Amino acid sequence: MISKHEWRERQKQWDAFHRWEAEQPLVERDPGDIVADLGTILDWAPPEIRAEDPDPEKLGIKKFRAALERVNLRL
Repeated sequence: MISKHEWRERQKQWDAFHRWEAEQPLVERDPGDIVADLGTILDWAPPEIRAEDPDPEKLGIKKFRAALERVNLRL
């Protein structure tokens, strides 16, 4: 738990960050560069983390397929 004072200080930090972020220009990037960056970040993860399946029951895929089925029924 954090105190009210700590919460307010953290909120001030976030407010300052959001002001800074809003002032930054948008950077146009090639999609291939973005994918390469993501690959690099993934390479930083230890092999045991990369091998771990975060959704072994594939619930995310099941939800996606159910949503897709509802969309297909409307067409």
